[in-house]
Amino acid sequence: QWYQRRVVIRPGSPSVPSPASPASPYTEPSPSPGASSLGPPSPGSEQSVPSPYSTSSGAPSPMTPQTANENWPLPGIEVVMLDSFEDGQYIGQPGYIRAVSGMISTVWLYEEEREFECQSYQMKPVVPKKQDKVVIITGNRRGNYGQLINIDNDDGIVKADKSLELRILKLDSLAKLSTHHN
Repeated sequence: QWYQRRVVIRPGSPSVPSPASPASPYTEPSPSPGASSLGPPSPGSEQSVPSPYSTSSGAPSPMTPQTANENWPLPGIEVVMLDSFEDGQYIGQPGYIRAVSGMISTVWLYEEEREFECQSYQMKPVVPKKQDKVVIITGNRRGNYGQLINIDNDDGIVKADKSLELRILKLDSLAKLSTHHN
């Protein structure tokens, strides 16, 4: 389940609130049902946004991208090749997406020092770590950049590049941005 909650940090605030913590004066209230939501969905209005890290059952698995959501690739994302690429000879090799055209991604593999064309099911995005530059790969903020400043269970706390706002996002909605990205 992908969701995001906008967090406003006020001067003198001791820490960033956890998404599992009860409501605090540092978080915005959730909008009414039916409104465009930045907070967790209200009961009965839940909508699932597939993640490239999820299995078809919805259980997160960083090893198995969900083939139903093949629209996650974006230029600049760090990836790892899966066994479905070139008869498995490049399993686990790291690279980054240089370009995307329709369902085809042009990927630079570091160890091979060359480009390959492949589809989303043949690779998986690299799960970002604390302090990594990231890009949002699912949902209505897809394509926005930021820095992962902390991880809280399955959530990532991201400082948005343009607005400098802190956002709490599902970690599986983020991908590590390559240092080769402009």
